[in-house]
Amino acid sequence: MTKNMYRYLVVMVFTLAMLVSGCGQGAVSDNGATDNTGTTAAAETQSKGQLTVKVLDVGQGDAILINTGEQVILIDTGDDKYREDNRKNEDNNQLFAALDKEGITHIDKLIMTHAHADHIGKAAKVIKQYGVTELIHNGIPSASGAFRNALKAAKAQGTKQIKVKAGDVLDFGNGVSFKVLNPTSQIIENDTRDLQADKKVNVNNESIVGILSLGDFSMLLTGDAEKEVEKDLLAAYGNSLKCKVYKAPHHGSHTSSSFNYVKAVQPEYAIISCGSNNKYGHPHKETMQTFKKLNINVLETDKDGTVTVTTDGNTYSVKGER
Repeated sequence: MTKNMYRYLVVMVFTLAMLVSGCGQGAVSDNGATDNTGTTAAAETQSKGQLTVKVLDVGQGDAILINTGEQVILIDTGDDKYREDNRKNEDNNQLFAALDKEGITHIDKLIMTHAHADHIGKAAKVIKQYGVTELIHNGIPSASGAFRNALKAAKAQGTKQIKVKAGDVLDFGNGVSFKVLNPTSQIIENDTRDLQADKKVNVNNESIVGILSLGDFSMLLTGDAEKEVEKDLLAAYGNSLKCKVYKAPHHGSHTSSSFNYVKAVQPEYAIISCGSNNKYGHPHKETMQTFKKLNINVLETDKDGTVTVTTDGNTYSVKGER
């Protein structure tokens, strides 16, 4: 054997040994963490995500706080003033008290479901106080003071605005997603045209409706969408609407939660956000009867306080604070 041939064999053996050694050590992540399956430590942490959803007690209104461990999302803010007759026009500070209690100092995403003050009355103040990164809405123009103030605050604070419609999917981090089911492009186009012609529209049916998901867990979030939208969603999605938890639309009003729609969702729990002794009579008896017939557990913020849903994507729990 010549010296050159010997050197060649030594180099080949050494190279082969390095390749085998490298394969046995697993993939290297950007932060240097390794494992024997090729899965980065960051990805492993994400697969063990924890999702917390709090339907906040904000009186006669809606505000839902979502924490994925990676992002903090607020869907609606409740009203700036109380709507209950015994406290009418008093400043409603329940939202800020709840956010402070949770230690929230920054909000990654603020979603305004539709332009009614009982849902977005505090949006402008939230944007100013909590440094919101993204303001998400349906993009339909509105004369609502609360809506316009929110857009003005977002512009002043440099908050990014994102317009969504049915079919869009938002990434909430740590494996949590939010699939938008409503409003459709048709609703957006029709209502925008009608508003420009000074015609009335049903703002409730412009609500952002979507399915919040982590693993095998899902929760249907509904804004104030009424039966007309429910009929369209039922036709478009059918059994795909099935979710473990259902946030009842329009504060439990009989304008929403039609029997066939709720039956298709098949929730084990329904959560109603409404104010104590509100003048609208929410939740309406028709809605409660639907839930009773379908053997659905019901929690109400006026009776149970803030309702907390926690899940790891496999098991979940639903608890009121009272």
